[in-house]
Amino acid sequence: MEQTNKQTENTIDVIDASSRKDFVLERLNKRNKDRQNYLDVKLEQRSKETQQNEGVDFFAQSFNQRASSLEQRISTMQLESGDAPLPDLSKHFANITIEIQELQRYLTSSTMFLSDFKIKSCQNMLNALTSACDEARQRLMPKKKFGFSGKKLAVKQKQPPPALSKVDGPEKKKTAESSAFTWTIANKHKAHIGHPGSVQISNANQCTLLCGPVARSLFAEQLERCTIAIACQQLRLHSSRATRIYLHVTCRAIIEDCREIDIDVYNYDYAELEADYAASGLNKSQNNYTDVADFNWLSPDVHSPNWALLKDHAAPNWSAVRRDFKSSCASDDNVIDVKEASII
Repeated sequence: MEQTNKQTENTIDVIDASSRKDFVLERLNKRNKDRQNYLDVKLEQRSKETQQNEGVDFFAQSFNQRASSLEQRISTMQLESGDAPLPDLSKHFANITIEIQELQRYLTSSTMFLSDFKIKSCQNMLNALTSACDEARQRLMPKKKFGFSGKKLAVKQKQPPPALSKVDGPEKKKTAESSAFTWTIANKHKAHIGHPGSVQISNANQCTLLCGPVARSLFAEQLERCTIAIACQQLRLHSSRATRIYLHVTCRAIIEDCREIDIDVYNYDYAELEADYAASGLNKSQNNYTDVADFNWLSPDVHSPNWALLKDHAAPNWSAVRRDFKSSCASDDNVIDVKEASII
C-alpha cells in the first residue's frame, strides 16, 4: 500500500512539473512575441518619421534653391537690362512670373507634411519675390504717360452706377469652359454669387457665395458675416470675422488675422455637381476641411480659438436660399444671379 501511494505521489509530481514547464514556456513565448511586436511598431514608426523628415528636407532644399535662383535672376535683370529692348524684358518678366506661380503650386501641394511655421515662412518668401518682380517691372518698363491733345473730345453720357451684386469680370457670357478664368468679387453688400471658376473676394459684408468645384483656389479677405459654400484645391482667408464656410478642400485651408470662423463639410448640391467635379479635376473623395492652418496660432498642441468646426448644426437649404434670392430681385434687372448667366 505504501509503495502504491508513493508511486501515485511521484506521478502527480511529474504532472505538476510538466504543467509548470508548459506554463513557463508559454509565458516566455508570449513575452518574446510581445517584445517582437513592440520592436516592429517602433521600427515602422521610425521609418515613417525618417520618410517624413526626408520629404521635409527635400522640399526645403528644392524650394530654397528655386527661390534663390529667381531672386538672383531679378537682381541680375535690374543690373544688366539697361540696353535690352522692351520685348525681351517683357518675355523675361513673364517667364519669372510663371516660375513664381509654379513655386506657389509646389508649396500648396506640400502643405500636408509641412509645419505651419514653415508654410508661413515660405509664403513670405514668395510674397517678397512677387513684390521684387513687380517693382523691377515698374522700374524697367514704366507705363507711358498720357496727355490731353488739343482736339475737342466728345462729351460722354453719364453711365449709371454698377449694380450692387455684379461680379467683376468680363461682361461676355461664359460657359462651363470658363473655369480657366479668375473672377474677382469686391465691395459687395448682401450679394448672391453663383459658380465662378477660381475666386478672389475682397471686402464683402453679409454675402452668400454658392460655388461649385473650382480647379484652383479661393482667396478671400475682409469678409464679415458671410456664408460660403465652395469646393477648391486650396483656401486662403485673411482679415475676416463671423464667417461660415462649408468647405471641400483637397490640399489645406489657411487663415490669417481671422476670428469667429465656423467650418463644416461641403454640402452644396445642384444638378450639374458631378459634371463640374469631373471638369475641375478635384478629387471628390479627398476632403481636408478639418485641417486648417492658422498663421496667428502656431501652437500644435492647443486648438486655435479663431476657428471651429460646426457641431449639431442643421445643413442649410440651399435651394430655398437661391429661390428666396431670385424672388427678392426678380423686379431688379441690374441684379445678376451668376448661375443663370452660366458662369462656372
